[in-house]
Amino acid sequence: MSNVIQSSQQSAANSSQILAGSALGLQQKTITADGSTNITAKSEAVTAYEKAQSQKASYRNALSQDAGHIATLGSTFEQLDASISAMLSSGF
Repeated sequence: MSNVIQSSQQSAANSSQILAGSALGLQQKTITADGSTNITAKSEAVTAYEKAQSQKASYRNALSQDAGHIATLGSTFEQLDASISAMLSSGF
């Protein structure tokens, strides 16, 4: 099976939408912590959970930015393709 690289604006838009949809799946989740426990592992678990949520938010933001970049790149490529085509048609 050969790999085919799609470079159309529609392909870029589809990839951008898929990536943006993946980012939406990484929403923040809240937990209810038992405030009356004296187990030290609880506070460490809450700290670890908060760090994980922070990392997830960073990853979600990066995915969203990448989705925007892919969409922009698709439009830019389409414009460049049209410009090159016009130059070649006019005898450049």
